[in-house]
Amino acid sequence: MATNQQQQQQQQHPLVLIAGGGPAGLLLSILLDKIGVDSVVIERASEPDEWSSKSYTLVLGQNGKASLAEAGCLEAATEAGIERRFVYFYDASSGDVKAMPKQVSGLGFTRPLLVQVLENVALECPRVTVKRGAGVSHVTKKDKFSLEVALEDGSVVSASHVIGADGKWSNVRESFPELSTQFTMQTCPCFGVHMNLSTVPVSFKSDGTYVIKPSSPDCKFYIIASPRPETDQGLSISMVCYDQILEKYPWLAPPADMKIGDYGKGGWEDEYSALPGTVTAEESLSDNLMKLFEDELPAFYNAIKDDDIFQTARINRRVTWLKMNAEGTSYSTQDGMVALIGDAAHAMTAAMGEGCNTAMGSAVKLADRVKAIMEQNGEEECSLNTMSDDSSSMDAAAQLK
Repeated sequence: MATNQQQQQQQQHPLVLIAGGGPAGLLLSILLDKIGVDSVVIERASEPDEWSSKSYTLVLGQNGKASLAEAGCLEAATEAGIERRFVYFYDASSGDVKAMPKQVSGLGFTRPLLVQVLENVALECPRVTVKRGAGVSHVTKKDKFSLEVALEDGSVVSASHVIGADGKWSNVRESFPELSTQFTMQTCPCFGVHMNLSTVPVSFKSDGTYVIKPSSPDCKFYIIASPRPETDQGLSISMVCYDQILEKYPWLAPPADMKIGDYGKGGWEDEYSALPGTVTAEESLSDNLMKLFEDELPAFYNAIKDDDIFQTARINRRVTWLKMNAEGTSYSTQDGMVALIGDAAHAMTAAMGEGCNTAMGSAVKLADRVKAIMEQNGEEECSLNTMSDDSSSMDAAAQLK
């Protein structure tokens, strides 16, 4: 027979706090709403991101589109995004282009646009609240059934469960040694230089991503150029550099590597891969880049030179990613009250280009696992008991296999 405490727990409903209002966090809130779970999404940024602040584009493949479909967001996403059917290899010297069709077409977005689509859906969900302006600073277990969440503005909120969807520098993960000690931040010997072109060159098509390699083999970099899907369409240009390039072009040296615990202290320089609209690149950097493009990418340079693109250049820190320290890594605390999804949990190098697809997939797995336990317990609405008693439920859901 259940004790009074167990009966009370079964009657209560969980309140899930999701740290991070990126694609994974917002998608999870929508999925939880569908199974009757209240959630609050806490996002550091006070306003939705704009293109000038987060410059990279992304492509959702078959898995990413399946995750959107699971949440009922695919139609809205398809209307906003742009179909990516090809990878185009652009000859930097001649301008000749070879098209390689994809086996399965993808959906192209800028990160801000995908977040906007998901946030619009989330705000229509009766069980979802989105709060902006202060990120999660630290999480503490208050008692057997609740957690205290300290925010960066000094306020404290309570929740029955916390999901860390707050990226690779996750404060949720760092709040619990049983989670943080399972991962090590790895730094790759490569970095990126991002630029924004306000228009798309006439010869470029919007249904693919362009790969441009320099004419000289000793130039250790390549370019990824992606037409943006917004109404004021332009071109996102990422120059992927290996450390060997610094021997020839020392002026490309990236900023010092960032350590866990330092994220956010540098303001926009930590947050963003592009320069804010009110900032321009140093004159020496823009001049040097212009000369480099003119020498090593002559055809591409001629296609983009009539724009102030080099004034938008931003050199980013070296690429970092999470490495799991051992087999059998757990993505939740032992009591099942805290779990990690997306970049806060998975080992995914940037070169794989699957970060967003995998992050949203982990949100779907978590929600599916909770739904399965509800069905097993015969529940129409999720109880606190379902979320808390099975300490493996959150972990099994967040694992990326």
